[in-house]
Amino acid sequence: MASPVYSTAADSTANAKKCNVCDKGASKKCSRCSNVWYCSVECQKHDWKKHKPVCNSEYKMHQYELHKKAFDAVIKKYNLQTEEKSTEIAELLTTGTEKVTAPDFAKKFGMDVEEAVVFLEWIKTGVKFKEETIDTAKRAGFGSGATVSRFVGNVNVNVCHVPINLFAP
Repeated sequence: MASPVYSTAADSTANAKKCNVCDKGASKKCSRCSNVWYCSVECQKHDWKKHKPVCNSEYKMHQYELHKKAFDAVIKKYNLQTEEKSTEIAELLTTGTEKVTAPDFAKKFGMDVEEAVVFLEWIKTGVKFKEETIDTAKRAGFGSGATVSRFVGNVNVNVCHVPINLFAP
């Protein structure tokens, strides 16, 4: 993966930044994470191998935060945090043999398809987390599926019941 392009920031004495490589004054920062400063392209390229894992983590965390905010906005806009709506969503997502599509979900709950995508993708994130947690728990020797389910249940990410606290802002 190529290093991200850096963005230029005004370099004033009052707001001087230090290059992450050579400690000189820097006016360019990583355009992906915006947390690391460089004095030149050369320094950025030199630092990329070391910075890349941190940069990717920062970027992913930022994307996660943006997605969570968008999900919360959908929940609030369509009042999906009620017990009635939570139950309706849970039943839709867990019963039947057909896959739930974003257009179908949008139509059922009166929202834009883009908002349905945000909602369903966030639910998929929770399901993936739950699956990974169950796998980790099993590998760690937590035992039977019942034990693992109780362990994961404490995380409050259970799409089968779509707990109300999943939608809490």
